[in-house]
Amino acid sequence: MLSRYERRRLQEIERWFEENDPRFAESVKHPPPDRATSRRRWAAIAVALLGALVFLTGLLAASPGLIFVGISLGVGGIAVRYLLLNAHRPDQRAR
Repeated sequence: MLSRYERRRLQEIERWFEENDPRFAESVKHPPPDRATSRRRWAAIAVALLGALVFLTGLLAASPGLIFVGISLGVGGIAVRYLLLNAHRPDQRAR
């Protein structure tokens, strides 16, 4: 936890950057997305879609094994996409 003095100084520095180098200040506030995280996100979506395809194939073939694998892949892909990848996002609470 920062002291009041430290918070005030940090706000002064932020204001200075916003006034003197707005492009830098904006890039710090909203950094570009990480490429590795984007690849993992798309991989998780692909696994979820593959799971849906396997599930539908299992329904058409009346195969409980394929249905189970499809549900597992779908739930796993969704869980990775929303739970694990969002857990690594920086805390959005500024103060």
